[in-house]
Amino acid sequence: MLALVLKRFLQTIPVLIAVSMIVFAVLHLIPGDPVRLMVGDVPISPEVYEQLRHQLGLDQPLIVQYGHFLMNAVTGDLGESITTRRPVVDVIATSLVPTMQLALAAVVFSTIVGIALGTIAAMKAGTVWDLVAMLVSLIGISAPSFWLGLILIYVFSVELGWFPVTSGTSPAGLVLPTISLGLFAVGINARLVRGSLVEVMRSDYIVTAKAKGLTHRTVVIRHGLKNALLPVVTMTGLQLGLFLGGAVVTETVFARPGLGKTLLDAILKKDIPVVQGVFMVMVVFYVVAQLIVDLIYSLLDPRVRIG
Repeated sequence: MLALVLKRFLQTIPVLIAVSMIVFAVLHLIPGDPVRLMVGDVPISPEVYEQLRHQLGLDQPLIVQYGHFLMNAVTGDLGESITTRRPVVDVIATSLVPTMQLALAAVVFSTIVGIALGTIAAMKAGTVWDLVAMLVSLIGISAPSFWLGLILIYVFSVELGWFPVTSGTSPAGLVLPTISLGLFAVGINARLVRGSLVEVMRSDYIVTAKAKGLTHRTVVIRHGLKNALLPVVTMTGLQLGLFLGGAVVTETVFARPGLGKTLLDAILKKDIPVVQGVFMVMVVFYVVAQLIVDLIYSLLDPRVRIG
């Protein structure tokens, strides 16, 4: 187990370096001058302009700027925001908690509801219950999150008044963003569970369990579902990374003060240190999620540990 953790950790280092290089290069290709965006409409002299560029390190070659960023990032220093002059670590820490709350809530929601729908569809294969469950999953996969968010706001906030229009940080304000962000994964999980469970239920050990006199529900839950959930475990780790990225749109629709809104504002203002820091944090969480998935997978399937 320790060897697996160490191997996965060493594999993340090239990934982090590659992502940081790509993000750094792409940001410098975006039109716009960070200094002009920082000062706004305030007129400044060429001398002051050059002095600001020097203070921000923008007058150095790109390779030098990237080298400074990489060396500082290793020590946990992601630089300062160009627009607010606050440490990037503080900016990210302020907005990370709401985003993690939303991402984890979406993971829990999509996993529980997706497994439930997929199990019902598999146990009632070919019936109207199967049709309804797969219809719900199809809607979840097909509906864009921003469109779904607007519909949820109109129905449950404007018309019914059950939830606040803007998310904020209250528990009630987390319900609609969670559904909007997680419904896509609900559809994927439901289809994965149904397909995997239907296949597992045809296995020889399932036939043996039925021959022992166990009820159909007991066979499904104790013997079938455990093996059918292996693809869902892998998908859950991928979904956590997708939720962190998809939170940009969802947080904008629901005016939630999270990492997505911080990233969007930083991109519009070309605040390069903040954008780099946010992307690095997202990648780190994505890699950690994959590591956790590998460990859980090895616990569920001993063949992974043997390999």
